[in-house]
Amino acid sequence: MNNYKINDEICRIRTRLLGFTGELYSKIIDKRMTSDFAVNNILAEAEEPFFSKSDDTCAPVGWWRGEFWGKWIIGAVRTCKYEKNEKLENIIKKSIKKITSTADENGYIGTYKDPALILPCAKEAAKAAVGFPCDFCWNIWCQKYTIWALVEAYELLCDENILESAVAMANQLIDTVHAARVNPCETGTFFGVASGSIMKPILLLYEHTNEKKLLNFAIEIADGFENDKTECIKIIKKSLDRVPIHTWNFDNPRAEGNERFTSQKAYETMSCFEGILELYRITGEEKYLRATKNFYDLATEYEYNRLFSVGFNDRFTFASSIEDATSEPCDIIHFMRLSAELYRLTSNIKYIDYYESAFLNPFLASITRDGSWGARAVRSISHHVTDSNVIGMKYNHCCVNNIPRAFENASEMIIGMQNSDIFINMYIPATSEFEGGHIEISDGYMKECKCEIHYSFKTDTLIKLRIPEWSKNTKITYNSSVYTPKSSSYCEINASAGCGVIGIEFDNTPNVMTANYERDLFPMTPYLKKRYDLTMPAECLKNNKATVRIGPVLLAMSTALGTDFKEMNSEETVNDNYLSCHARSIDVPSTLAAYEVIFKTNNTTKTIPMCDYVSASNCFVPES
Repeated sequence: MNNYKINDEICRIRTRLLGFTGELYSKIIDKRMTSDFAVNNILAEAEEPFFSKSDDTCAPVGWWRGEFWGKWIIGAVRTCKYEKNEKLENIIKKSIKKITSTADENGYIGTYKDPALILPCAKEAAKAAVGFPCDFCWNIWCQKYTIWALVEAYELLCDENILESAVAMANQLIDTVHAARVNPCETGTFFGVASGSIMKPILLLYEHTNEKKLLNFAIEIADGFENDKTECIKIIKKSLDRVPIHTWNFDNPRAEGNERFTSQKAYETMSCFEGILELYRITGEEKYLRATKNFYDLATEYEYNRLFSVGFNDRFTFASSIEDATSEPCDIIHFMRLSAELYRLTSNIKYIDYYESAFLNPFLASITRDGSWGARAVRSISHHVTDSNVIGMKYNHCCVNNIPRAFENASEMIIGMQNSDIFINMYIPATSEFEGGHIEISDGYMKECKCEIHYSFKTDTLIKLRIPEWSKNTKITYNSSVYTPKSSSYCEINASAGCGVIGIEFDNTPNVMTANYERDLFPMTPYLKKRYDLTMPAECLKNNKATVRIGPVLLAMSTALGTDFKEMNSEETVNDNYLSCHARSIDVPSTLAAYEVIFKTNNTTKTIPMCDYVSASNCFVPES
């Protein structure tokens, strides 16, 4: 059923990914979903905590092993929507049956022995239990992913028993929160944003059941994010007031000592705004859309980093003032998801510009070439950070388990439709069959800044071609006509019925992005310094450095091009110190795109071999 008062302006058209991205997704499906190893090791490991109930063995500290199964199932269901995969569908059926069999008499399905353990633990008690002070309690966060997985599985399998399990689980959760006499945002960890992010699956469940108890619970969460009496971060209120995100903890009543300096969790906060947008669709309450748009603008103004993601190492820390960039794949994925949701609701092209840059650069760079694993954090300097055996999980990881659904999300973003008009939003190689026609986008966008769009339509159709923000000079050819549209807009082509080809050549002039970064991080708490030192050798940052992109591609120096680490970490910089820059394409088989980038300065001409950031990544290595 559709309970929406507000519908999307742009409808989704699913495509089939081709080329590098399509091949990489296929490898992930094989390695992490359908192979015997995937089922017997990865999935089995994610299922086990529901039987052992091991996440609160260190109570009052609660861990997050319960999130991995839900993430895996969501990715698997989305993959079945992306392609007809009977083997994977049967794997999902069996796993759902296993996990729903663990429900207790009240409907709780989870990884905690005590379903009522939902409040943040006291810091000193945590230190006594696990050796360091924390307020960890991830019970509701884990239930978020389980409920979400059940809802998505129900949509795929149409099994009413799955929906009943999700409803019983949600009712048990709501009753537990109300029995504790707290707002949902006062539970869990990270000052409300972890538990508050359950709003999205609760609302997805409401859309299938129309149960007011679910909608009221979501509104209760939203009210907690505004009400001054609630002890959590007021993410809606602060967004409406346009308060920079990195300062949000300053007046947070639950923050202590150094926590009053920013440690705002990026992944969970963006997850909350997905739910807030869903609440906007259902209620039509304009302030929810306004708050999310404001939040997004704050994130891109203060937190946009040089990898085209937001935040620093999963924290909002005024990342745009930091020369180094470190991003968790979870942050990249949720920045893309928020971009996608805002685009569909508003049709504002700027959200696609951000989406595409994040997808084609830091997201793809976070995945191993064989599709078996991924990074915990991608970096702009040195090498990526990888994790294994996190809280006893050898084959599952929070970021890695989120990766598959990002591919399916991307497949829905390439082409959109409004009434009968077709929008081409991204130029990733892809093919799509839909009512009224067929479209195929050729390769060439990342390497040569050009591509062809082949179509077959039953009737005359208006095609709207996105012109990216970075392309100042674009040439479009169709039926012997040449179009030269302005940047950051759609170029409209009236395509005749039948078959046709549209050629596009984008601006491939190197864009040298320079900045004078703050030398002192703002603010540097001991906790943030630990996360910073983990990912960034201090000796690498001695001068402000420039960043180069060509077309949609962020460039990087790489050992694959014969450059050694000493040269990469050189103090030399062209930041604010060059007269001109141009590039020559070179053929390097292990890269998606490679260039000799030539800088002319007052004294000399310097040639630097560079390739696309994805290929330069240590996660992107040739298979043996």
